[in-house]
Amino acid sequence: MSKLQQSLRIAIDLTPLRPGGENGGAKVLVLTLLKQFQKLAPHHYFLLLTAPWNHLELAQYESKSMKRLLVANLIDTPEKNELGFFSKLVQKIFTKINFKFNNVIGSSSLLKENKINLLFCPFSAPTYAEKDIPLVAIAYDLQHLDYHFFFTTQERQHRTKFIVDLLNKSQKVICISDFTRQSFIKHFKTPTDKLTVVPISIHERLVKLNESTVIKYLNSLGLAGRKYAFYPANYWPHKNHRILLTAYGIYKKQFPNSCLDLVFTGALESEENQLKEAVELMGLSENVLFLGFLNEETLTAIWQGCQCLIFPSLYEGFGIPTLEAMKFGKPVLSSNTASLPEVGGDAVIYFDPRKPDEIASCLANISGNQLLVEQLINRGFQRLKLFDGKEMAYQYLNIFETEALNQKTDLNL
Repeated sequence: MSKLQQSLRIAIDLTPLRPGGENGGAKVLVLTLLKQFQKLAPHHYFLLLTAPWNHLELAQYESKSMKRLLVANLIDTPEKNELGFFSKLVQKIFTKINFKFNNVIGSSSLLKENKINLLFCPFSAPTYAEKDIPLVAIAYDLQHLDYHFFFTTQERQHRTKFIVDLLNKSQKVICISDFTRQSFIKHFKTPTDKLTVVPISIHERLVKLNESTVIKYLNSLGLAGRKYAFYPANYWPHKNHRILLTAYGIYKKQFPNSCLDLVFTGALESEENQLKEAVELMGLSENVLFLGFLNEETLTAIWQGCQCLIFPSLYEGFGIPTLEAMKFGKPVLSSNTASLPEVGGDAVIYFDPRKPDEIASCLANISGNQLLVEQLINRGFQRLKLFDGKEMAYQYLNIFETEALNQKTDLNL
């Protein structure tokens, strides 16, 4: 139920959104929220702050209640410098974008000039925060503190400074799991009233395909007729692909006649190539497939064709693939770390992601026990009832409205 009788003008900072799959699950969450906001809150006005590298991609989200605004003089932050291509390609991309210059604005008083009532930062960065305008942000994890060895000292210091800035400028931080919320309390002594938990419920976006369409996609990918365990994840170190490959190698030695293959999807080409070299050295090139970053329909076909999800991640703020697997009636084998037990509950077989032998044993269990598979599938369907995409979007909207009402400045409401 809406707390407001009049509409809000909400700015959504999408400037950190990158092409392809480099944002991981965060991008999928944010784009799903945009669609839900259009359906559930047409009485509010949403201003999408875009960048040269994503302005065209976001055109499809424009509607009567949702417009894009290209931010011309983007603030040069360390986060953007880390992307590498920003400084080199921004000017080139600008020349390819067909837009009217009255739809481009600088960063000085951007929100006040557009009569914005609230700023939403779904990629955490409070880049365009302005005094007296409430700010709500999403926080995904504090991996740089919990798994600090994946980061340099400089990276950890920068990320910590970034989080402190976020906490100082935001009225509310939306955590994607209670695990993330507890991490903020532990590491930053964050007041509990600044934090709230809204689980990620975006699995419903994947619509089941008919059998002929699935076969068409699987044929094109070389997967038709093959049994495979599926791991959809970008090739970041914490995703733990190398330990999974070690575990799969153990499994294949124990069960040389097994026809269970391993399929990876995800972004980051350089890291993918390194893993391909490792697979070749292990003599597993015929059994391990790398399919790159895929669109949602192709991804859906892979889900429908797989035997199970294998999820060995060392660290997750949530764990979107867990719910996606449950949606398609697939058993889940998962790491027992971070937020993953919170998401999977009793519908998952867990293992220690640092122990390849445990992972190999789980693959063996799932391959030869149909009763176990059916039990996990049924529990997964029950578990999914706790996660609803429409309810998720309503929670975000209620938070926006609450923070707008709490703001002491005149919002003309």
